[in-house]
Parts: sequence; C-alpha cells; structure tokens
Amino acid sequence: MTPLILEYVLTGKQRGYNFTSSTQGYDEETLKRIWRGAMPRGQGWAEYVDARSLKCFPLDERRLVLSDVVVTDQTDESGRRGIRRAEVRVMFAEECAAHLRQRLRSYPAGVERELSRLPTPGQWTQVIGRVMPLMGKGQPQLVLTHPYERARWQVIEGVVIKLALALQVGLKRYSGVVPFTTLTLDPREEMALVGVPANSAALANGVDPLVLHF
Repeated sequence: MTPLILEYVLTGKQRGYNFTSSTQGYDEETLKRIWRGAMPRGQGWAEYVDARSLKCFPLDERRLVLSDVVVTDQTDESGRRGIRRAEVRVMFAEECAAHLRQRLRSYPAGVERELSRLPTPGQWTQVIGRVMPLMGKGQPQLVLTHPYERARWQVIEGVVIKLALALQVGLKRYSGVVPFTTLTLDPREEMALVGVPANSAALANGVDPLVLHF
C-alpha cells in the first residue's frame, strides 16, 4: 500500500494531527488504528527536535504497521514545539522483518561496529532472564534506557530492532517482529520493547517496567 503521512495541520477545519497524504485503499477502522498508534508516547518532545523514532505494532493477524517518526522544529498554533511527523507503512510480517534487517545493514560503519558487539553476552542473559519467565503471564515489556544523545541513539535503535527480531522466536504470539518503539518518553501504553532516555520523567515518577541499562 502507499505510505501514509501523519502530521500536524495548522489550517482548515480539522486542526491537529491528520493524514495529509492520500488514504485511498485504507478503510476507516484501519486509519483509526494507525492514527491512534503511530506516534510514540510521552510529553516533552520539544527537547528532542530532529530526534527519530521507529515504531512497529500489529494491525491484524498478518500485517504490521511501521511508523518512522521525526520530531520537527514546527510549532503549533500556541507556539508549542515538539510537533512530530510520521511516515507510515503497512506490511505483511515477513516483509517487515526483511525491511528491518536491511535497515540494520544500512547503518554507518561506526554504528554497525557497535551493534556487532551489542547486546553483550551479559546483556543477552539479562534480557532472557527478565523476559522469558513472563511468557504466558500477559505481555511483558522490556525498557532499554540510555542517556539521550541524538548521534548515539541510532545505536540504541539498532539494539531494539535486533532484540525485536530475535525475541519473536520465543514470543510465539507475535508473527515476524515483536512490537517495539525505538524512542519514547513514556513506556506506559507502549509496545513490548521500547527505548527510553534515562532522564525520562515517566521513569523518574515511579514507572517500574523491566529496565535494562545500556
């Protein structure tokens, strides 16, 4: 299907986040589900201009939504910053997994070198030890944290993608890719696997997910 663009609209009758590309081929219910899920959660995005987040979540039994989000320098009608823009694709699970593997191969050489060593054996052990005991007891959530640096976060994104592709073997309920968000400011109501800046207000305010520090 043709990619969808979801961005903030300042003019017209329906201001706020809306689809600005053609929605031909998408039914209303599908568009509602994509609109509700495409953006990463949290407040305070004004501090993350130019940051990127990749979000993957199920649309139905066979298809996944892959939302590529950037924090723009746009302001809303009140002058508030932190407006995000999403380019959204709907893919079959196998196609999405192949797309993500290609993304891992497309990183700059320095990022690829770091990813070849991450997660470390110790971190893999922590992941398995924290996530696998929860199988069959509801959806687990694993939060990866690191102090936010825009140049560095591509490494964290790569680690999240690697884990999403690897863990789907053990998480039988998922087809192709474990749902993930590579950068969110609040893990609540987010995907099973998320990356969160270490200074996130949500983590500071008592949110207690399974956290793995990188």
